[in-house]
Amino acid sequence: MHFQAEEVDRPDITNTPVAIVSVVTEGTPSQVDLSPASTAILVEGDFVISNIPRMADSFALLFGLMYVLHLDYPKKLINTFTFIQKVLMGFDGGKPLKPCILNLKNDLLLRE
Repeated sequence: MHFQAEEVDRPDITNTPVAIVSVVTEGTPSQVDLSPASTAILVEGDFVISNIPRMADSFALLFGLMYVLHLDYPKKLINTFTFIQKVLMGFDGGKPLKPCILNLKNDLLLRE
């Protein structure tokens, strides 16, 4: 979730189960920035952690919160979260990957 800090005090967070909200300023070079001014984690409509300096820290904290709070991945994003957890972060738990996630992993490993 992205919003311009100068335009909106707070983004519309209704019906958002989990999100990483990145704050970009006027000087941010692009909308997809891995070094935003700051980031925050949203869980079930409430900001639970804010002023996180790096996007990578936000991802790690989000997965930690989901584990500690026993939250399920959002239904529309289950494959995305599973891919991040098992492939990018390496927390596979010894279980085999779903075929769609395994195919994506193999495709990424074969690219030069």
